[in-house]
Amino acid sequence: MKTLLLGAVAYDPKVVPIWDIIRDYANAFGCKLDYVLFSNYERQVDSLLKGHIDIAWNTNVAWIRTLYATNNTAEALIMRDSDIDFKTHFVSRKNDSIRTLSDLKGKVFGVGSLDSAQAAIMSIYYLQRDSGLEIEIFESYAEFTRQGRKNADSIALIRYNSDLGKHGDTGTSEFDVLEAIKKGELDAGSIGSSTWIRILTQGEYPTIGSFWASPGYCHCNFSVLPSLDRESKEQFSAMLLSQNDKKHDPLITKMMQMEGLNAWVKVGKQELAGYDAIYEAMKEQNLLTNNL
Repeated sequence: MKTLLLGAVAYDPKVVPIWDIIRDYANAFGCKLDYVLFSNYERQVDSLLKGHIDIAWNTNVAWIRTLYATNNTAEALIMRDSDIDFKTHFVSRKNDSIRTLSDLKGKVFGVGSLDSAQAAIMSIYYLQRDSGLEIEIFESYAEFTRQGRKNADSIALIRYNSDLGKHGDTGTSEFDVLEAIKKGELDAGSIGSSTWIRILTQGEYPTIGSFWASPGYCHCNFSVLPSLDRESKEQFSAMLLSQNDKKHDPLITKMMQMEGLNAWVKVGKQELAGYDAIYEAMKEQNLLTNNL
């Protein structure tokens, strides 16, 4: 079996020990593996499409761009259990009167980086589909204060484009939204379920609550092209799935904690269906093309 080259994005220093552990485990398992880190998902998708890497650890956005570029022939092999039933939360100050989407009439609403499914893409998708309100999009809070909205009843949607290229992995833009709500610049905003769980667990932003959550969708997966041989795909998948029974190993436990999972899951039809709404949202927002 050849040495498989896996691509991942370096959104945080912790990714180095994560992939060191997975690489060393894979090689001991008999699945020859090495990895390379990218600074952004656009370059990673491009490298997968050109055959420079064999496997990509992709966000949902990167996966859908890979799927689109391959005429729906790319394959998703494995994901984390935490990648299933991921949600977008709309949050506001607890003492405000915002309880439903219709309550956003005339309000100022913040979304995260435009390439983040959880913090922006799905937020805009559901606001446009379900709120019944006009949306005016501003590229920054400064633009909004300078230009102002045209319709007093519209939702003034403000983008916080932090860490573009990371597809929301750093969470920075979501915390930008939370800070703006806390300061009173925003009436409400959107964050992903992982950030929502974090601030609940750690007691951060106690004055902010969630008033709406989206239907569940799927997040990351290991993506491959159809040209990758069957043996490599099966061996790589078996290697990851075998870690589910190795939680007594402190290194595996450490890796899973850092990577935010309890178990690896084989991608099937149900999991793939969890990307359908994101595909539709990205198509509507002209985000399907992988632009470097």
